[in-house]
Amino acid sequence: MYRMVSIILLAFFLGAGMAQADGIYRWVDAQGNVHYSDHPHPGSQKVQLPRTQTYAPPSLTAADMPAAPSQASAAVPTAAYTRFSITSPASQANLWYVHQVTVSVSVSPSLQSGDTITYHLDGQTIGPTTNTSATFKHVYRGTHTVSATLNAANGAGLSAGPVTFYVHQKTIIGPKSHH
Repeated sequence: MYRMVSIILLAFFLGAGMAQADGIYRWVDAQGNVHYSDHPHPGSQKVQLPRTQTYAPPSLTAADMPAAPSQASAAVPTAAYTRFSITSPASQANLWYVHQVTVSVSVSPSLQSGDTITYHLDGQTIGPTTNTSATFKHVYRGTHTVSATLNAANGAGLSAGPVTFYVHQKTIIGPKSHH
């Protein structure tokens, strides 16, 4: 335990006191415990420490800076979307006895020409498409997560979700129904 305290103290002195210290001194007391200090003690030896590693980034010149885009190459802005969200299925929804799920999104203003939507459900993807809904087939019992991405023609993108929902199915293990 005492050795651990000595190691911790050494780390403290190495990290915190390097700039002001004349050096680090090490000595062993009568019980055999190793000590470190920034002041010499009787019987101590000065510890030679390597220089602290530093890094200075290179200076940037005007030639290193990216060129500003010209007016001719600037992207044509599309109408700013004020809303892009998943409207169905609802977050934390419980869906019973289904094998396919339709995911619907709300886009406001409406989807602009050249813009597309891609739908994602548990690693499956539908799109890109211009439809505001997509149907995933073979969705089985369990927890599922859906999201959507609006891909603007100018390269910008918006995300909706993730929305988590649950699919429940009948079980053959359950109690028998009495007719």
